[in-house]
Amino acid sequence: MDYAELRRDPEYAELNRALLDLVPVGSGPSVLDLGCGDGAVSEQLLLRDPAMSLVGADPDPALLDAAQARLGDRARFVVGDAASVARLFPRDSFDTVVLANCIHLVPDLAEALDAIGQVLAGGGRLVFNSAFYSGAESAADVPVYAELVGTARRVARERGLPPARSAAGRPAGLRRSAGDYQAALDAGGFTGVVTTERAFTLGRRFLAALCSTPMFATAALPGIDRHVAAELLTETMEKQYERAPFTITRRCVYFSAIRP
Repeated sequence: MDYAELRRDPEYAELNRALLDLVPVGSGPSVLDLGCGDGAVSEQLLLRDPAMSLVGADPDPALLDAAQARLGDRARFVVGDAASVARLFPRDSFDTVVLANCIHLVPDLAEALDAIGQVLAGGGRLVFNSAFYSGAESAADVPVYAELVGTARRVARERGLPPARSAAGRPAGLRRSAGDYQAALDAGGFTGVVTTERAFTLGRRFLAALCSTPMFATAALPGIDRHVAAELLTETMEKQYERAPFTITRRCVYFSAIRP
């Protein structure tokens, strides 16, 4: 399982479609896909509006190589994260900035929003979503996550791969609530903020693919090679599912905001 498998899941496709719907076609000819990964959302943006000028940015050069291979000369890609965009691009460079399924990976939200505000043109739109925030999980599903991660950690120790103890605890992005994002946008001077939350049912294929993503694997099994961690988590999830089939309900929050 990998990102390509995850994208084939209908629930994941709907999760992204709800985000893409917040990007008005034709209204922003210059778009920055921030945290673009392997260019999957960049490709969808260009399919919706082939005339747009799109730049993708991501801190992982290997993912950018995959994005460039996917899109060729239809887009330009640069190495960088949210905090660095003000150094990478001139002021007012973009009509729209999109962060698809990745804002929870941003450690300093205020710093990132300040940098994004500098590269957005006046009246430009910031659009982002996340299914990893405080309130995304249903209380009924917390024991399922706990069993998955706890079992994977036990198996890792049995195989001589003890997970590291993280002094930092849960990453900052996973502790944020929808209200925290609203407050950060207000503090950053953004206006016209529109937010929605939607619930998605995650089935076996989605969960197996999710286990293989770097974000989930490294958070669940810190200190273990992410590929090994992903294999352990996927194996554990499959056995857990075989014992008692289950689905998980998870919420995703969507934001659209304007830079005055």
